[in-house]
Amino acid sequence: MNNTQKDFLDAINLSFIAYNKKGGARSPKKLIPIHKFLSEEISDRIGKNFIIKSLGIGDGKEARFEGKYYPKRLDVAIFKKGKIIATVSFKFVTSNYKQNANNYFEEMMGETANIRRQNVGFAHFLVLRGYTPYYLKNKYNLRGKKKNDEVISEKYLQKYIKLFKDMDFPHKPDLLGICLLDFDKNKKAKLVNLDDFDFSNETKKLLQNDFSLNNFLDKVVHLVNLKS
Repeated sequence: MNNTQKDFLDAINLSFIAYNKKGGARSPKKLIPIHKFLSEEISDRIGKNFIIKSLGIGDGKEARFEGKYYPKRLDVAIFKKGKIIATVSFKFVTSNYKQNANNYFEEMMGETANIRRQNVGFAHFLVLRGYTPYYLKNKYNLRGKKKNDEVISEKYLQKYIKLFKDMDFPHKPDLLGICLLDFDKNKKAKLVNLDDFDFSNETKKLLQNDFSLNNFLDKVVHLVNLKS
């Protein structure tokens, strides 16, 4: 494990602590550590000619963007000369993934088109759990009792792989990263062993290389330079 991966898992741990606090699932505080990590990693790579706005850095506020179809607050917005040139979107699915899997994918494509149609670079990083807890609904739609763990499988990654291989259309992110992790008995984040799941060799190679965190961050630099 390299230092970037370690810092990433540390940020995930802080986010997960905030998430597990009462009301934390709906609180933006759970996003601060991971958005801060991404912003600082990108800032170190792109240099001083750019400004980044996100939770956890600067004034601690997200940038508001007038998209092609609707206004949106951006997770990590990269500015040059006062103009947004690229943005990084982050999604960490912590529970009940399978029932919402298509919704997450469709939301990402809508977000992509809304941003890319304004000629702003768009990168999306998705974090999934190897074993995702499924919770029953409680009163007022709050999280209820845990029913079981959902095991991530090949078919839930295939839609992202197909999109990755697709031609360059406005609904396709400029960059896509995917990380699979879980938590040990001490509730500390760890990267999963890909051999423990039913993934094809092609999918494992994509996760280890094209979709990896380090590759994703390196490509963000190229995207920023392309758009500046």
